[in-house]
Amino acid sequence: MKFFSALVFLALLAQFTAADYSNYKVLKATIKNAKQYEAVKQLKLSTPECQFWNELRNFGDSLDIMVPPGSLDIVKTQFANNSIVFEEKIGNVQALIDRSYYHQVSRNVEEIMEWTEYHDLPVIERWMESLVAKFPRQVSLFSIGKSYQGRDIKGLRISYKYGNKAVFIESNIHAREWITSATITFFIDQLLHSRRPAVREIAENLDWYIIPVLNVDGFAYTHAHSNNRLWRKSRRPNEGYIEKCWGVDMNRNFDYLWMSAGASDDPCDETFAGPKPLSEREIEHVQNYIVQFPDDYFKIYISLHSYGQYVLSPWGHTAEEFPANYDDMLYAAKGFADALYRRYQTVFTYGSSSTVLYKVSGSGKEWAYGFKNIPIPYTIELRDKGKYGFLLPPEQILETAYEFLDGFVGLVRTCVERNIIPNWK
Repeated sequence: MKFFSALVFLALLAQFTAADYSNYKVLKATIKNAKQYEAVKQLKLSTPECQFWNELRNFGDSLDIMVPPGSLDIVKTQFANNSIVFEEKIGNVQALIDRSYYHQVSRNVEEIMEWTEYHDLPVIERWMESLVAKFPRQVSLFSIGKSYQGRDIKGLRISYKYGNKAVFIESNIHAREWITSATITFFIDQLLHSRRPAVREIAENLDWYIIPVLNVDGFAYTHAHSNNRLWRKSRRPNEGYIEKCWGVDMNRNFDYLWMSAGASDDPCDETFAGPKPLSEREIEHVQNYIVQFPDDYFKIYISLHSYGQYVLSPWGHTAEEFPANYDDMLYAAKGFADALYRRYQTVFTYGSSSTVLYKVSGSGKEWAYGFKNIPIPYTIELRDKGKYGFLLPPEQILETAYEFLDGFVGLVRTCVERNIIPNWK
C-alpha cells in the first residue's frame, strides 16, 4: 500500500511539476510542397511533445516548431528525409523565459507601471485602480464577471463626453501572449496622458471599453514561476484528461458558427473549441456584457493577439464568402497598417483570416460582426514574425506599443473618412 501511495504521489507530482524548457529549440521549417506538408503532419502526430507555434498558410511559408532536446534528432531526420530546409530561431527557450521573468520581478509591486518589463495581473489591476482615482470623471472600472477560478475579469471604460460611439478591445485571451496586455496598458496610458493632437482626437471623441487581460486564470498561471510560461488556453479542467490537456481555446468558444472550421474537438489540442459554445464562463461574460449595449454603439471590436503582424477581419470560416462591408474592413485595416509602418517600418499584412492566414470559427471578431453587427471587427496579431514568437523580449514592448498606437490613429481616421464613425466631434 505504501509503495502504491508513493507511485500515486510521484504521478501527481509529475503532472504538476513546473514546465522546464531548458535547451528546447524553435526551428523554422520552410514547407514547399504537399509531400513535405504531410511529413510535418505525421511529425506532429508522432511527436506530441513538439509544439507547433503557428499554422501553414501556403506552400513556401514556414512553420515555427518548438522541439525538446530529446526529440531533436527525430525532427532533424524527418526534415532530412523530406528535404525540408530549416533554421534555428531560438536556441534555448528557457533562457528567453527566464529573461522575461527577471524583468517582471525586478521592480517592487508598489511602484508605478512602466513599459520596460512585463507585469503580472496584480500589478496591472492595481494600476487600473490608480487610474480611476486619478481620472475619476473620465475613467471607471468595470467587471464583466468572474473566471472559472473566481478572479474578477476587469476592464476600464474611458469617456470624455456624452454622445460618442465606442470601441471594445479585449486582450490576452491567450495566456502566453504577454505583449498584448503590455501593449494595451500603454495604449490606455496614452489615451489619458498623451498630448499629441491625433491621440487626443481619438481619445476624446470615442468611448473606450478595454479589458487588458481576459484570460485571467491562464495569464496568472503563466506568470507563476512554478508553472508553464507557454500555456495558451483557459484553466478549466477537461474531465478525464491530465493537466496538459486542460482548458479551452477561448478564441474558438464564442457562440457564432462554433466549430465550423479551424477548431479542434480534441481537448489536448491548442485550438480545442470546448464541448459546446460558451462552455467557458469568461466568453459568456464577454458576450453578455456587450449585448446590453445598443447595436449602433460599438463601431470597432479588437481582439489583441501575438504573433505574426496581421490585421485579420471576418470571415474566418470561409474564403469563398466575404462580409457585406468587406471593402470598408480592408480600407480601415490598410489605414492601420500604413500608419503603423511609418514609425519603425514594421509591415502588417491585412485581409480576412481565411484568405491571409488560416480558417477559424467561434472567434470574438466573427461573433462581434455576425451577431452584434459591429462593422469593424479585427483580430490584430502584434510583433513579431517569428524570431522570438510568444517570447518577445521586454526591450520591444515600447516599440510595439507605440506603433500600435500609431496604427489605431490611422484606423480611426479611415473609419471617420468612410463615415463608419459618424458625427465626428
